[in-house]
Amino acid sequence: MISPTFKVSILFCFIHLQVFAHSGLDKRQTGHATYYNSRFWGVKTTSGEKYNPYLFTAAHRYFPLGSWVEVTFPKTNKSTIVRVNDRGPYRRGAIIDISMAAAKEIGLVPFGVSSVSIRLIPESEMADSLRTAWIKRDSLNASLHPFQPKKVFKKKRKRPRKKSKVK
Repeated sequence: MISPTFKVSILFCFIHLQVFAHSGLDKRQTGHATYYNSRFWGVKTTSGEKYNPYLFTAAHRYFPLGSWVEVTFPKTNKSTIVRVNDRGPYRRGAIIDISMAAAKEIGLVPFGVSSVSIRLIPESEMADSLRTAWIKRDSLNASLHPFQPKKVFKKKRKRPRKKSKVK
């Protein structure tokens, strides 16, 4: 039999989650942002596409893949729109990883890690014309910087140890 306190706690959690999901609290965040280094160029992301530092993409822990996020950098008062295509960041205290192009656009590159505010752009604000304009911006920026293959994360093969001759 389920205890009454357990029932109340389950009810509280359910109501809390419902209120949190319908409010705008989970759609705005403030915290540290980092940017992907170009050494990850060509590495597969969670969405399956390869990372390109000249596309305006980002990694977020729980925003849906394919959603659009507005990243604002208060030190320069600049903002940019990025598309979530990966999971992360795995650095403590960071809320988002953005690509090199997005970091350059808002002026985050000299700082490396700095405080930003992010906002998930809801589907109601998304017009087809905006979405196509952002995709064209990505493709134009990526075409200016073609992919340059690099060696990425190659592990060295271990050589078998030679047996020593004991006399």
